[in-house]
Amino acid sequence: MEKKVFVVRSTAKRDAAIGAVAAVLVLALLAYAVVSMSRGVSGKGLTGKITAKHFTPQPEQQITLGHGGLRERRLDGEYRFEVHVEPGHQDYTVWVDKSVYDSRNVGDSFYFLRPPNAASPAR
Repeated sequence: MEKKVFVVRSTAKRDAAIGAVAAVLVLALLAYAVVSMSRGVSGKGLTGKITAKHFTPQPEQQITLGHGGLRERRLDGEYRFEVHVEPGHQDYTVWVDKSVYDSRNVGDSFYFLRPPNAASPAR
């Protein structure tokens, strides 16, 4: 039985240049995607001073079914800050996690994302 031999031409400089240009275009597209995604977040935050801390006890148990099976989580209640923002002299109610609530005090500076309905802040 006779073996068939396949002859492959060597890669030309033109093929190498096309591959390099394609790689640069793909990297440029990825860089543009990262920059354009981060552009949407900048400028949407507000910084103000915490004027009050509120805790509303509402003990509840959350059970979720997911990839790891059943998970149980106990919540003590609702944690929120009243934050006064100076430029517009507006007060916002910001719901936070227990760890954030415990780490901040009244009078501290606090950065948060602008709520979607920023035209109607809490009063």
